[in-house]
Amino acid sequence: MISESEILKSFNRLIKNNEESSSILVGSGDDAAVISSKSKNLVHSLDISTAGVHFPENSDPTDIAYRSISIALSDLAAMGAYPSFITIGLTSESMDKIWYERFTDGVEKVLKKHDIKLIGGDITKGKLNICVNVFGYLFNKPITRKNAKINDDIYVSGVLGIARQGLIDWNNKKNSEYIDKFFRPEPRFDISKLISKYANSCIDISDGLMCDLKKICNASGVGAVIDFEKIPKINGENDINYGDDYELCFTASPNMRGKIDTKLNFLIGKITKDKEIYLIKNNKKMNFNKKGWDSFD
Repeated sequence: MISESEILKSFNRLIKNNEESSSILVGSGDDAAVISSKSKNLVHSLDISTAGVHFPENSDPTDIAYRSISIALSDLAAMGAYPSFITIGLTSESMDKIWYERFTDGVEKVLKKHDIKLIGGDITKGKLNICVNVFGYLFNKPITRKNAKINDDIYVSGVLGIARQGLIDWNNKKNSEYIDKFFRPEPRFDISKLISKYANSCIDISDGLMCDLKKICNASGVGAVIDFEKIPKINGENDINYGDDYELCFTASPNMRGKIDTKLNFLIGKITKDKEIYLIKNNKKMNFNKKGWDSFD
């Protein structure tokens, strides 16, 4: 059995070559790349969504398009950037013109929502998947995964578990306010803009809070302690391990507490020098070893 992270490590030698280029300010291994330019630095990320993995195969094509683009845009929010334009690569076996019209409706809704442009793409026949390239610009500075500091506060930008519950309700054919949160997640550009001056590190919660926080800790050479009771969630422990919420997890100095809006962001823990992640639950401190989402599981 091989994991997604193990596969990505096989590209490490290519990433190291990129680090020698003065035009690449932030390279592969983070939520997005930051590329130097004469006017303002360009931020780029790519995301692939596959039927049966990232969304149910019988999903509405409007929802498929909206979701696929939104979760790609979320990587820009995690980097402290806002979107400007996208390209789309679509692979589909559908021979139904209406399917493509409805897919286009979903693309149009996202473009209008975030005031961005579609500047190109490609289409081919095959198993349904959508490859989205997103491009944007920084609000202020890049908020990378590798700059978390010991004693930093750890925040999340919203309630976890909503998307998970939405997918459960959809599969059970149950009317639910949560279903829309799964099919039409909203990247947190509002939060990204507010924290871009104050956060030391950031990631979007696509693979589960504890899994994604571990990516910050590994990149920064630190650990963390999280208070389970302070995590905003609708159910229980599964909510912090499932992912698909696309909220932001970020760290900031305690000196920034007066500037971080605690009505929008929840303080859930602390960065530590111990390179382990611990969860405090029922007054007990435990090592948290669950993996979170992995496409190759």
